[in-house]
Amino acid sequence: MIIFAVTKNGFLELETVIKSGLYPVWVGANVLSEEELSNYREMDIDITNFSYEIDPSNDEELDDALITVAEHHPGERVWLECKP
Repeated sequence: MIIFAVTKNGFLELETVIKSGLYPVWVGANVLSEEELSNYREMDIDITNFSYEIDPSNDEELDDALITVAEHHPGERVWLECKP
């Protein structure tokens, strides 16, 4: 399973699961600061940040980002933060 958080609030809602270190995590550029990314990486969390912001209301941006995640984790399920 891959966790894909597109907002800070979404990331924080799953922080307990993320800190378990069991799942790779992907975030948009605006979700975590460089310092926060470093801190999670020091905890051996497999976290990847996009170099650009991802608008959670833009389906095209989400689809493009999901394709990128899938390329790096073929065949794995991706849990995407979204609002109905």
